[in-house]
Amino acid sequence: MMQLKKPLSALGVSRALSLLAAGGMLLWAVTPAHAQNVASQKAYFGSGVTEILNPNGGVVLSGYMKTSSVGDLMIGFSMECALWTSTSTTATKGGAKTTSTARAAVNATVYVDGVQAEPGQVVYCDRQQTVSLQFSSLTVEVTDAITLDLFLRTKNANHFNFYRNNVGSGVHYVEVKVDSIVSPDPNAPADPGTRAVAGKRSLVIEEYNNP
Repeated sequence: MMQLKKPLSALGVSRALSLLAAGGMLLWAVTPAHAQNVASQKAYFGSGVTEILNPNGGVVLSGYMKTSSVGDLMIGFSMECALWTSTSTTATKGGAKTTSTARAAVNATVYVDGVQAEPGQVVYCDRQQTVSLQFSSLTVEVTDAITLDLFLRTKNANHFNFYRNNVGSGVHYVEVKVDSIVSPDPNAPADPGTRAVAGKRSLVIEEYNNP
């Protein structure tokens, strides 16, 4: 036996279309989390935790920022620095003074669209360790010697603000490059040795109108 379906009334059709439209608007309004794009963001934040041993000028953090036609960029970069310096000095009894030196440093430079931001390269940590030793004796025997090994390891965090003015309207690419200076004492033990390490770091970019 065939069953007749009751046709929708004009009012029923109107209600159905209204529900479908409301559902479509709801789906359109729900956007994925963290979907903010460069054009709408007011500031940028990035970070890194991987330690870099003896950095050689590579990019450690980067980000994009959109500015208005009169916009400048204020860029804050924070970073942990760890320095290891090792020296070994040997002096012979009755001989002249001997000296050994080791140096380690970490520097950072910020670029905006490939152009250096002010004030240029900044030293985040730098240490030169110099040790002198002289072994004096009143005896005739001069074959004896004394050796002094000195090792220092420190770690600290520093922050610096960089600035780039009149970048113009549009999206700009900001990158932070970190390099190091490592000058070991050739007579010091290889382990632990002299090292420079870039540790945890963060980058903040904001548009800034400097009056």
